[in-house]
Amino acid sequence: MNYSDKTILITGASSGIGAATALELANFNNRIIITARREDLLKKIAGKIIAAGSDVLAISGDATQESHGREVVQKVVNTYGDIDIAILNVGIGPPSNTLTAPPDKIKFCLETNYYSFIHFFCPLIELMKQQTHPCMIAHMNSQATWFGIPMQGDYTAAKAAVRIFVETARMELKHFGFKHIRLQTIHPGFVDTKAVQDDGIPAVNEISEQEAAKYVLKGLKNEMRENIFPPATKWATKLGKIIPHQILTKILLAQTPKAY
Repeated sequence: MNYSDKTILITGASSGIGAATALELANFNNRIIITARREDLLKKIAGKIIAAGSDVLAISGDATQESHGREVVQKVVNTYGDIDIAILNVGIGPPSNTLTAPPDKIKFCLETNYYSFIHFFCPLIELMKQQTHPCMIAHMNSQATWFGIPMQGDYTAAKAAVRIFVETARMELKHFGFKHIRLQTIHPGFVDTKAVQDDGIPAVNEISEQEAAKYVLKGLKNEMRENIFPPATKWATKLGKIIPHQILTKILLAQTPKAY
């Protein structure tokens, strides 16, 4: 899908992959809507988007609140008329021990990674079903979505829930004849963002935010069903899906700190 002269919504866009992707897309004469909780950071990103030559609409708010997603989509429609691409990027994955984590910590991870997606997906799909031109919803998932991973139990469970939801929605779009709507799942490996610095989680073949953003744009252009990157961790993940569980468990535990 062409990503120039488009109306593009990016959630979780105040930092990390979301901000880097917004800045990459700003070079292509787009109308970019950025949203996140931290208004001060959003304003800085908005200024850089304008400087790069694209229009911008910055909307602060909490994606874990259902009303926020619907309000953002409505503001975009009121301002620009439609949405060509939505990149749903809200998520957290701090270290977590499934044997000691309290319910509220686990549920917050689910709210941030799963419900924040649903809060935007529902109004977006309502809008895009009314549109007739090609459009896309892309979700920032993880290569951890296929495995139970020590230090990431609540995170991987939430990301797996989104992946299964999107797979089902993709089949239903085809079944009900909405051929103009594309759904894409983005599976980054380890990315060096401020959110994960010093978190203690092993990060093999880590790439920069800017590298990740370039992979995201490549996935949009090629309309990939699943955009898995970088190549080194992509093939390691594919191998992990087919090797015996005993061996996979041994590998994962070998990288896990004794105490966390």
